[in-house]
Amino acid sequence: MIAQLRVELARYRGRRIIALLLLLAALLAALVAAKSAWDTRPITAQEVATAKKDAALAAQRSDIKADLDNCLTDPKAYLGTNATAQDCRDNLTAGPRSFLPREPLDLHGTLKGNGLGVALAVAGLLVIAASTFAGADWSSGSLVTQLLFEPRRGRLWAAKGLAVTLASGLVALVTIGGFWLAMYLVAVDRDVPHGSGIMSDVGWHLLRAVLFSMGAALGAFALTMLFRHSVATLALLFVLSVGGELLTYLLPVDNVGRWTLGNNVYGWLETRMEFFDPTAHCARLGDCDRLAHIGHLEGGVYLLGLLLLTVAVSVLVFRRRDVAAG
Repeated sequence: MIAQLRVELARYRGRRIIALLLLLAALLAALVAAKSAWDTRPITAQEVATAKKDAALAAQRSDIKADLDNCLTDPKAYLGTNATAQDCRDNLTAGPRSFLPREPLDLHGTLKGNGLGVALAVAGLLVIAASTFAGADWSSGSLVTQLLFEPRRGRLWAAKGLAVTLASGLVALVTIGGFWLAMYLVAVDRDVPHGSGIMSDVGWHLLRAVLFSMGAALGAFALTMLFRHSVATLALLFVLSVGGELLTYLLPVDNVGRWTLGNNVYGWLETRMEFFDPTAHCARLGDCDRLAHIGHLEGGVYLLGLLLLTVAVSVLVFRRRDVAAG
């Protein structure tokens, strides 16, 4: 089994299209890290002075002054119970900070924004690579030759699937981990808060992102071994991720949003996934007072169940189907 695994790892690494996809994943992570660092670069003294000037000019506008005067006359009537004069100033006048051209680096914000995007993009590229790896064997007919050297189909499937999973995990760890290492170094250089709390969130997110990439790649491989065509796999995944989401929300069933693929992917990857479920009973009545929540365990169990089902069906069909007819 070890020898067969080494062969499949070499075959995976040796395909040019896969090498290009892995290189693209690394470049994408590096580009997003560079853009994140640039978009959150420190504010210059000149930009602070300009922001103060713009804030002063905005405060002199007649409509803003009129609203502020009305609010100061009766803050409670204007803003609600317990409102004060300071609340009027805070809500109706924009301070210099509002006119600054960009926000400073915030690792919490990066975790929910670009960090999540990098994880999804890398997983998507690994899905394409895994599907291409399996599809090439079917389209070229080389699978028949491989079975001459390893006639035990279950063992051959396992070696290929394990090679895809391990390679995808390594690539995800390097690319996504490299992104977060770069952001951490930028945060240290700028004295941005990077204590144990935020770094713990980042570390657990990285672990979940790597596991998700491994599972997504294995699932794509299993589907391609089942359908025998990469295009069929990628088309199905597209339909499930886009059309499936729309269809589930149109079903006359309460709380179906909990079971959509997209919500569970985000539930697994995000630090805390909260969403508005339009299919909830309270939403249909128009009186929802809180967002729905999907925890990591719930999202992980959902995705693991789909993966195990896909793998089981793929292995079963591969062991019984006539390979030469593919």
